[in-house]
Amino acid sequence: MDNYEINILRRGGNWKKVKPDDLIIDEINNEVKEDDELNHQKSENDFLSYVIKVDSIISRLESLENEKTKLKEELKIFEDEFIRKKKLADDEINKISQKKVIIEKTINVIKNLKSF
Repeated sequence: MDNYEINILRRGGNWKKVKPDDLIIDEINNEVKEDDELNHQKSENDFLSYVIKVDSIISRLESLENEKTKLKEELKIFEDEFIRKKKLADDEINKISQKKVIIEKTINVIKNLKSF
């Protein structure tokens, strides 16, 4: 059984014949181990990269939330100002309405006096 060969398909697509005693098997095993280690490192680097990106997105969202809060506070200030101006306008309208009623009554009194 010592006279057998192993056919190994290489990455380039070609086949390599290897005898069991050749050190190429050890080299292939080492290459596979190195590839596994590189893939593991790449996977860890990708994971870390994703974590950093997610953290960046969270920071940007927090910043936007703070900006949104500030804008809402500014809107509240404008809302309060417009409510105050509306109340002043309502007060003026009430005063003018009362003045109109008094003027109408005065006109009626004058008309009644004229017809008397």
